Amino acid sequence: MTDRSDSQDGGRHTIQLLVHGDSDREALEEFLDGRYDIIDDDTLQPVDCYLVGEQMVPTYRDALREHKQEEHPTFTPVLLIQQEGSRGRVPLPSEQNGDGPPLIDEVMSAPVDRMTLFRRVGNLLARREQSVELSERYEDIQTRFQRLFDSTNDALLVAAPASDEITECNPAACDLVGYTREELLSVSPAEAIHADDRERFHSFLQDVQVAGQGSTDDLTCQTKEGEKRQLEVSAATLEDTEQSPIILSARDVTERKEYEQEIELKSRAMDEAPVGITITDPDREDNPMVYVNEGFEALTGYSKAEAVGHNCRFLQGEATREQPIAEMRKAVDEAEPVSVELRNYRKDGSQFWNRVSIAPVRDDDGTVTNYIGFQKDISERKEHEQDLQLFRKAVENAGHAVFITDREGTIEYVNPVFEARSGYTRAEAVGRASRILKSGKQDSEFYERMWRTILAGDQWDSNLINRRKNGELYHVDQTISPITNDAGEITHFVALESDMTNRRLREQQLEVLNRVLRHNLRNGMNIIEGRATMLLDALDDEPLLTHTRAIEEQSAALSSLSDQAGTVRSLFDNEFSGETVCDIPQLLNEVVDEFSDRYPDTVLTASTPDSVYARADNRLKTALSELIGNAIIHNDQPTPEITVTTRSPNEDRTGEWVEIVIADNGPGIPDQEQKTIESGEETPLQHGSGLGLWIVYWTVSLFGAEVTLEDNSPRGTRVVLNLPRASVDSSRQVTPVDHH
Repeated sequence: MTDRSDSQDGGRHTIQLLVHGDSDREALEEFLDGRYDIIDDDTLQPVDCYLVGEQMVPTYRDALREHKQEEHPTFTPVLLIQQEGSRGRVPLPSEQNGDGPPLIDEVMSAPVDRMTLFRRVGNLLARREQSVELSERYEDIQTRFQRLFDSTNDALLVAAPASDEITECNPAACDLVGYTREELLSVSPAEAIHADDRERFHSFLQDVQVAGQGSTDDLTCQTKEGEKRQLEVSAATLEDTEQSPIILSARDVTERKEYEQEIELKSRAMDEAPVGITITDPDREDNPMVYVNEGFEALTGYSKAEAVGHNCRFLQGEATREQPIAEMRKAVDEAEPVSVELRNYRKDGSQFWNRVSIAPVRDDDGTVTNYIGFQKDISERKEHEQDLQLFRKAVENAGHAVFITDREGTIEYVNPVFEARSGYTRAEAVGRASRILKSGKQDSEFYERMWRTILAGDQWDSNLINRRKNGELYHVDQTISPITNDAGEITHFVALESDMTNRRLREQQLEVLNRVLRHNLRNGMNIIEGRATMLLDALDDEPLLTHTRAIEEQSAALSSLSDQAGTVRSLFDNEFSGETVCDIPQLLNEVVDEFSDRYPDTVLTASTPDSVYARADNRLKTALSELIGNAIIHNDQPTPEITVTTRSPNEDRTGEWVEIVIADNGPGIPDQEQKTIESGEETPLQHGSGLGLWIVYWTVSLFGAEVTLEDNSPRGTRVVLNLPRASVDSSRQVTPVDHH
């Protein structure tokens, strides 16, 4: 049996006897004195064990209870010696209630047996030794915990929900809120943490009380200076009771939250950016994309799953030039930023112009970790640039003089033709008023009407005389159009001028020739015809009569030629409107009826569908009359036969067309006449004998049509007029047939 009379420090255990009666006290002292140090004192002393007689319990009850509470958790045993038969006067250990350690730990009945007493006391002291050892360990743990509590970087607070107070805090907590320890322990937890929403904080503590633990990153603390800090809080109960103290571990995550918000904002901005954004990883083989945003998906048609893990060269295609590719490759090899413009291809195969900007992303050491790329669809801008370039080239190479002025008439651009015709170089003209071309041949009212017209937003068309830099005059057909901005405001004017000097001279020449042919020649032919008639009446010599008849015939032919010259002039009096249409069956029947009445010996037949229209006006009748009249007059058959029909063109001709065919049984058109009309020009060696076929050619040319000649085997000629077919609706004007 182990001797438990000695304490852990090597000394003997002390026992205080609290027994009524000297004899009982002396007997117990005699029993125990050999093993323990016995204290016999009426005042309660700090000892290892107390032996209390039943009668002394009321006297020392409170003192013992208080002493045991102070020593707790160190076990301070109390052995009760009671008289046999007095059971129930003092509660046994199993019968004691209340908080804290029990007042009585063991009970013995008197008379006391020595060995039993030794065993009971020894067991109680052994328990005390164990409790002392545990207490020392607990104290050591407490010390270490306190050191950890004080030294941790996280703010630690112990809150007592029942009393709504902070019972403990570490230095980090003081640093967090800016209070001293004494100040922090004097405020409620809700005043320090989430003061602007106390109910929310109390709700969190209640959840921790129920679950035993909890965490949140949605609380704040208010510092002594009034600054709010975002907190990440973990909490746990310290006891298994309904109102257990709660330890709170709080970490200031304000900067992290701000960084996360910044990252989230940047991420959202990248995802929702209106341009394509990609990030590649140069440390992986082929520098594949590791991120693409929604803009890239929308721009290219490739989903994130299809794009990530691949190099973006899959956007290249047949029209992608090598030069920008080489520039990007060189920049990546040298870890330099680059911007290029190139043609790329979407997933559906469509082309688009892509402005690609690539920049290296470096870490703190300057090492390239990634490349970020930006892709922007610039197709509309490129098309606009190409249109501008094409327009500029067209204007630069136009056969007309073109100049552009601002709203006040100051010249801002001139093309080369303007320079050549006006004599002013671009440097001399730009910046000067357009009045440098003013000749003085137009009065002030002319220019007032011009400015009223163009400032009202309308187009101005005129024929005027300009003056070159060297003083020479020249005629121009001028068209001025206003240029407006997106708001509809006039900002510039563009003027287009055609040099009409030579044309004006030709028109004057034609007017003179027309007068000579129609009036002078006609009058002369009338005199010749009259004199020839007089000779025919006076002569009876047949050879002379033959010569006179020849003079009469040629005179009649020249008179007819004079009439045709007037017809030619009238053809070009008015421009043709493409909106005018002609009822072909009505026109053909009208012409055939007129010639049938005029030439009853001729068989004239018209075969047309019920309804067919062509883009033409009543000048088409002039061409048909020339063809039918020539076919009758030059026919060498006893009975001239002429048919007029319509037909659809062959499949080789594109668009909607209608053909009018005039066929006869005459001798045919001479080869030189046919070649002249088909080529559209005359030469000294190849020319026509009259104006008839030229009238037909010029007439159909006005309508964008053409005339062809075909063989009408076994005899005769077939003339085909190919006219643009038209449909009739409310927007088109149907030309009436001329009945004159």
